[in-house]
Amino acid sequence: MSVLSLILVAGNITAYVNHAYAQEVADEEDEDNEVEFTSAVITALSCAKEAEESGEFDVLASCPPHKAFEGIKDIYDNPPQIVVFDVTEGEYFYVQPSKESVYYSDLLEGFGGSIDGSGVIIGEKDGIPVVKLEEFEITPKPKPGFFKGCL
Repeated sequence: MSVLSLILVAGNITAYVNHAYAQEVADEEDEDNEVEFTSAVITALSCAKEAEESGEFDVLASCPPHKAFEGIKDIYDNPPQIVVFDVTEGEYFYVQPSKESVYYSDLLEGFGGSIDGSGVIIGEKDGIPVVKLEEFEITPKPKPGFFKGCL
């Protein structure tokens, strides 16, 4: 083999190794951005902050839906401040609504209930991660009197 052939082969190997390494780094970053919740609570941002500061998660169950609209001047042009609070991890996320995923109406209907799902962190809003859900299932909060007569 000539020196030129060896240089070409070595160059191809280096390019392949660099491509494989770049792909591995990208895969690790994707894994870092993946999120999965089980029985995370759909609640208002203000209630999530209160629960985080106090460490009392009872505030999540008793959070009224109107809290999602606190500080919003025009509810027709601005989205509600709804987050998903993962109690096991002690962190909360905004959810990015989309046609392929969840709508704000789904979140409002399930407000106070729980959500199981997985997604990818796509950014940050006001220091809070924003998640785009790939799969989800919402369990609404039981209506008052649901357990009446069970005992």
